[in-house]
Amino acid sequence: MRVNARTSWQTRAITQDSYLVPVTLLLTLSPVFFAPLVHSYQPKLVSISLLSATWLQFSWEQLSPFPQTSDPQPEVCELDDVRRRRESVIRIGVILPMYDTDYAFSLMYTRPAFEIAREQVHARSDLLDNYTIEFDYRDSICSDVYGPLEGIEMYARHEVDLFIGPFCDYAVAPLARFTSYWDIPIITAGGLVHALNDKTMYNLLTRMVGSYTKLAEYFLSILDRFKWYRVGMLLHQSKDRNAVASSQWFTVQATFLLIRDHWNPNITMEYARTFDMKDYTEEELEDQLLYLSRLCRGERARVHNLPLINVTFLSTRVIF
Repeated sequence: MRVNARTSWQTRAITQDSYLVPVTLLLTLSPVFFAPLVHSYQPKLVSISLLSATWLQFSWEQLSPFPQTSDPQPEVCELDDVRRRRESVIRIGVILPMYDTDYAFSLMYTRPAFEIAREQVHARSDLLDNYTIEFDYRDSICSDVYGPLEGIEMYARHEVDLFIGPFCDYAVAPLARFTSYWDIPIITAGGLVHALNDKTMYNLLTRMVGSYTKLAEYFLSILDRFKWYRVGMLLHQSKDRNAVASSQWFTVQATFLLIRDHWNPNITMEYARTFDMKDYTEEELEDQLLYLSRLCRGERARVHNLPLINVTFLSTRVIF
């Protein structure tokens, strides 16, 4: 949006322009006027005069507070945040996977819900009365690179008051760190990992779904209720070393840390066994189960003479 911005500075600049032309002309013709006085025509003097006139023109253009233009009403840009304050607009940046329907929170599924919610808010006088909500939909690609970059672009352009998303853990974490510094709230249905519990770093992050830590607290309450203190960990993890950690890994991690902090400080990840659900043999799985069965019966604990508290998962299902 553009607005008129004529000021007294512009008026003076236009007035002073009228003096620039005759001064430049005088400097250019000065060798002709002074030639009779020195009884000769000096070419070097002409060159110096032309250079002086050029320098004067260039210096005036650089020092002039406004562009030299014949337009009597020049225009300047208005930042989007200024417009929003003037028009009472709340602009929400929605950063979610746009086309990938494998994700439950893809924009293919959630965008209609955002639009319906906006209509309902605008229809009520007791919610944000006299305010207008705008959405800016961006594709995160569930990427820890493209997701945060979309948020950075919106912030740099002063185009956002609130972020919804990203959803994927690796995408929301860096953006949530930035928003704490920018003083912009961020809401997500993802970001369930234990590390995001740190409110000194993620103080403006609001997670709408229970985190992995909450699931771990629930699971430990079951263990305590039935006095199950010898359990092993079995979870899915890709054999590809470049693959990101799975949700099962984050679930077990939160449970492991909770056990270590509240029950058994000596527990180590030696008791967690992994297998790739997409690439494994029956022999590999059988070996892991045999190892955990001995572990859960306390045979390994008797050998080391140590207390043993472990947890067993198969995918996201608990097996006892």
